[in-house]
Amino acid sequence: MEPEQKRWFSLFFLLVLCSPALTQTVAIPGDDGNTARTNVGIITDENKISPLQSETDDQASPQPSPTSDNSAQKPYGWHIAIYPALAWAPIFGTGVTVPPLPSQPITTPGPSGSTNNSLNGAYFGGARFEKGKWSANLLFMWAALSAQRETPFTKVNLDYVFGDAMAGREVFPDFYVEGGVRRMALDIHATVGSDSASRSPGFWDPLVGLTYRRLLGKKWRILIHGDGGGFGAGSGVDVSATGRTEWQFARHFGIAMGYGGIHFSKSNTVAGRTLTISPTLHGPIFGFGIFF
Repeated sequence: MEPEQKRWFSLFFLLVLCSPALTQTVAIPGDDGNTARTNVGIITDENKISPLQSETDDQASPQPSPTSDNSAQKPYGWHIAIYPALAWAPIFGTGVTVPPLPSQPITTPGPSGSTNNSLNGAYFGGARFEKGKWSANLLFMWAALSAQRETPFTKVNLDYVFGDAMAGREVFPDFYVEGGVRRMALDIHATVGSDSASRSPGFWDPLVGLTYRRLLGKKWRILIHGDGGGFGAGSGVDVSATGRTEWQFARHFGIAMGYGGIHFSKSNTVAGRTLTISPTLHGPIFGFGIFF
């Protein structure tokens, strides 16, 4: 074969091999019946697959859950509140009447006096439970109190322990009507002038009370409580009131801050001789709470 023929044969063979990769001309009939020619590029499989992959990725992409936003806005739990430690700094003052001396007739009135107010300390512990429209409160307090006055000389040392239990029902939004009992144990050492007496009475008081509690956002609530009782069954008069603001700094832990007061009057008679005491306590409350 001549060299010139070999060269043309090689070019033809190369053209045949490379033609699939080149733009092809396709005849397309036109609207007027004439045949038009156009160039059509070759579409690879990669171009076909890529859009499908992007659509699949869009469908598989996770959507934000609305429940996560709702849980973030849900208030902390308040249905169970346990107060393992509440410190109370009450101002304590009391009136007292001691019985007459044994050498004096029973009908002789004993000397009486009242103390100045003095700052003391007390420990509280308690719990509150709420279920539907029902509630329950438990409270315990211990205090070693003392106060005196120089003229006329009056001095009272009082160890005071009480515990109460109350149950209630919500009658209006956030407003509870309650009833229960309070147990008191007193250890009294009283002196008026030159006369002294010591008694250790214990008694039960029936109680009726009201509580208003309201949530203030996710982490705050207020709780206002008042009760009264005695009615002569245990003490003559027994009233108390507290107001607290509670803040949860973590989901199950918080602090309580507020103010409270107690007043009662109790007469104790032994062998016809009566000792009467009427203490009043009021002061700030601060403590720690566990909430569920």
